[in-house]
Amino acid sequence: MASLLGQRRLSPCQQDHHNLIVDVIDKEMSKPESRIHEKRHPAEDKTPGKVLALWGDESHDEDFYAPYFSSKPMNFDGEFSRMRHCLGVVSHRGHKPEQPNQDEFFVLVRKESVLMGILDGHGPHGHSVAHFAQEHLPGTILEGIREDPESWEKSVKNAVTMLCRECQLDSDMANKANVSGTTMTVLMLDSAKPLNWRIRSAHLGDSIAVLAYRKGGPWQIDQLTDIHRPDRQDEMKRIQDAGGSVVACEGESSRLLAGEWSLAMSRSWGDFHAASAGLSHDPEFNEHVLPTDCECFILVCSDGVWDVIPPIQAVNMIGKYPPEEAQSAVEKLVSKAQLRWQEKGEIVDDITALVLFPISDYDDGTCTNSDALLASQAVSKWKKDGGAPEAA
Repeated sequence: MASLLGQRRLSPCQQDHHNLIVDVIDKEMSKPESRIHEKRHPAEDKTPGKVLALWGDESHDEDFYAPYFSSKPMNFDGEFSRMRHCLGVVSHRGHKPEQPNQDEFFVLVRKESVLMGILDGHGPHGHSVAHFAQEHLPGTILEGIREDPESWEKSVKNAVTMLCRECQLDSDMANKANVSGTTMTVLMLDSAKPLNWRIRSAHLGDSIAVLAYRKGGPWQIDQLTDIHRPDRQDEMKRIQDAGGSVVACEGESSRLLAGEWSLAMSRSWGDFHAASAGLSHDPEFNEHVLPTDCECFILVCSDGVWDVIPPIQAVNMIGKYPPEEAQSAVEKLVSKAQLRWQEKGEIVDDITALVLFPISDYDDGTCTNSDALLASQAVSKWKKDGGAPEAA
């Protein structure tokens, strides 16, 4: 097995070089058997107006036999060349022979906002549970935000409640979500005031999101999510109050015991069998105003990145690239994470990473130039500073 992993060190993300996600879409769509398909996201039916959508495709039987480290099939809708922000997304299957890629992601772009998220499924049906949540959750959030742009927490909580109800109405999914679950990290970038972007987050589990920024010096980070581990003091108290137990594991994260099962997290969506043991489906929230006088980007990844690369290392790696090379940057990060997993042993987790460079110097929102032109204006300072990406 080790020799097989060694032969696969040259993963797809190392072999290809893309500047932005639109380059990946254009290249794949030119192939006779593309793994990217043009399709509307279900959330588009719940929100009026033009939406750019990109999201992971549903797992099929053949995905259980997809090559290790292969890219997840995805769907898109709209002209991503018209997106003002600079986006990079990579989702690769790990080396877990009995499962397809269980990570999910979505990006929904409107003129005034970006709603994006990463979900990391676990358990025998984690891929199905994560995909169900990924297709059903965003639309309800957008409905609430459309009615009241300041109702982020209320809209997300309502969306999670509705997701549980929709799951219970689907007997097959209800059975799967009883024994499997998913993390959930959802972020909304919008502007409450002209030229003043903010990032609002909601999360369950351990898919970390960070805001990175710098002004002439080294990169700084604000972590937007606090991992839900069973041994976190407040989490442990809730679990123990519910009659549940937390067990320490040498060299690994503590685990929440739930009957014959155990979980490495104290909050998730799904895993309904563990609710009586103290598992929570209630998201935690955060909000940051993006600095206007320095460079910044938002990075959100599944634990396939964070288990092997600390946040500041990941940020420094991404930060070596200018915004108009966001896809190249995230491909480099995922490639490095794969190598680190291989150095640890035979198991390689699924790895998904999403980076967004907000472009803030724009007009009243009617501009429809390509993102490359918009980005070239936003990164003029970066180029003057002499930044250069790390050699692959």
